[in-house]
Amino acid sequence: MNEMKNFHLFTFILLELIICALGKENKRLLLNDPDVIGARFANLEHQNQLLNQKYMDLMSKMTEMEARIQHQDQMITTSQNHGSTYIRWGRTQCEGTHTELVYSGYAAGQPYRHITYTTRYGGPANTLCLPKDPELSNISFTGGWSYLFGAEYQLNGFAPDSADNDVPCAVCRNTNASSSIMIPGRQSCYTGWIKEYNGRLASGHEGEAASSYTCVDNNPEYIPSGEKNENGHLFYLVGFKCGPLPCPPYHGNHHVNCVVCSK
Repeated sequence: MNEMKNFHLFTFILLELIICALGKENKRLLLNDPDVIGARFANLEHQNQLLNQKYMDLMSKMTEMEARIQHQDQMITTSQNHGSTYIRWGRTQCEGTHTELVYSGYAAGQPYRHITYTTRYGGPANTLCLPKDPELSNISFTGGWSYLFGAEYQLNGFAPDSADNDVPCAVCRNTNASSSIMIPGRQSCYTGWIKEYNGRLASGHEGEAASSYTCVDNNPEYIPSGEKNENGHLFYLVGFKCGPLPCPPYHGNHHVNCVVCSK
């Protein structure tokens, strides 16, 4: 019995050795086969072409991404270097979104009538925002051709105790906008615009010197110690006049709203 087992084991081992030898011989035959070698080289060439194409695609995408990043950097730099300015009349600070204070100061303009010649109404019409820290010239001014007077509220209509108080102002810059407008007759902005502040429209008196329209904040402040009635550059409320204006949509003898918007 043991001899039979040994014989079968010997036969099995011999068959395994023959199979291994035949396998190695087949591999040698395949490696020495020109068709097999050519096919393998062709496959390697194809894989190389695919890798080159992937590399070129990646380089193209990288170049595109670098261009996008550079464009974004330029946009960020541009946004940091641009902005839109406006004057907030009647206040000393800026409160709008993305808004910074450039400076605050005093509203001023030409007097409501000429100092000496009360029937003369020439001169500039615009209202200025003078800074609190002027840099003065060293040249004396002796003529009476043109003076800047501080502005004051002429009525209590701006606030319950606004009459004869002096008008402050603030120059503001919206760092996220490229344009700002004052819209008379509205207290809200149109779609796509951001409200900086709203208030009531003011100007000089129609029977006095020429003036400009300004939008005085709904909650005006006053310059400290400026309540004395000096009658310099005066702010009056503005109303609508039906007839020359279509009514509706406007309404006669109503105060005119205003709003400053940025975009």
